[in-house]
Amino acid sequence: MAVPKAIRSNPLAQPTRHTDQQTLRPTDPQLKSQLLETLRHLNRGFGVALAAFDRLQRQDRLHKPGIFPQECLHDYRSRTEELRALANRDLLRLFAGREDQEAARFVRLRGRKGAQR
Repeated sequence: MAVPKAIRSNPLAQPTRHTDQQTLRPTDPQLKSQLLETLRHLNRGFGVALAAFDRLQRQDRLHKPGIFPQECLHDYRSRTEELRALANRDLLRLFAGREDQEAARFVRLRGRKGAQR
């Protein structure tokens, strides 16, 4: 039995795929400020944790013998500081890469408009 050939539709009638440039465009004009605000909240959370370690250390000094070894709290505090620094570095690098792409896209758009005049 013969199988009929598939008829392809007009390519212009097909939906277009989103390119990377289209997906990089933020849909919300406040997205950048919201991301930075969320990063601020993340840093505030780390600050709260660090302050809690300091309080534990002060309260522990009032009791003899202390409950927590001095090095224990210092180690947790250092690890928290390290995690905060790593998260800030990595997230801000990703954010900066996105900003670089956005800037390049707008330079191209501006160049096209300048050539059309």
